[in-house]
Amino acid sequence: MAMPHKGRLARARGKNHVAALIATALLALAVPAAAQEAPAAPAAISFTQRGVPAEATAENGVIARERAFVAGRRAAWERIAGAAGVTRQLSDAQIEAMVTSIIIEEERTTPTRYAGRITVNFNPGRARAYTGGAGTAEGGGGHGGTEGDAVPRPTAPVAVASTVEAVALYGSLNEWLELRRRLRGAARIEVTAISTDRARLRLGLRAPPAVAAEELGRQGVSLVPGSGAPGDAWRVGLAGRS
Repeated sequence: MAMPHKGRLARARGKNHVAALIATALLALAVPAAAQEAPAAPAAISFTQRGVPAEATAENGVIARERAFVAGRRAAWERIAGAAGVTRQLSDAQIEAMVTSIIIEEERTTPTRYAGRITVNFNPGRARAYTGGAGTAEGGGGHGGTEGDAVPRPTAPVAVASTVEAVALYGSLNEWLELRRRLRGAARIEVTAISTDRARLRLGLRAPPAVAAEELGRQGVSLVPGSGAPGDAWRVGLAGRS
């Protein structure tokens, strides 16, 4: 009489075992489904963009290189903007205001063409003003920029008291870029012609030339009388070069 009881017990255990297997299988199927429903983490956006192409052709190598850097900065920003879903179009000046440095990875130059690849470092605080807070900075962020700027800070307009024609002298592209950077805060600049070692400028000064020369001197820029020829009333350059 014990055998039928044992048979029923075995069958019950078998049913429980099958039920357990089915439940396990359902759980295994449910886990991937739940995982698929979870929102994907947003892709990281870096404010350091590497391997950015920078190419341009112009009447001389200095202008070609400058134009190439303008194009490279824009290409780097468009990578960030695309990843962040930013559709607003920015001017070249707005993009330049966000860039803290450019590192040349490789370059090829001819008398009229520049082609290279560059790394473009953006100021995280200024770039986030356009990306809505998205984005990450490498190595603690900044690469020489000021961390925590809430909004881009364009150069304030210069109140012009006098306008002069001047010749800017420089020995390299880097000297020209540095001279232009120092002039921007103290003068309104209009480039009327440019070559590999000099540029003709129309400068809007805050004060008469003699007074403005003292202010520029504090910025490491010299402004001295030129040859007197048309367009060469004054000479401007980094201190010690003009």
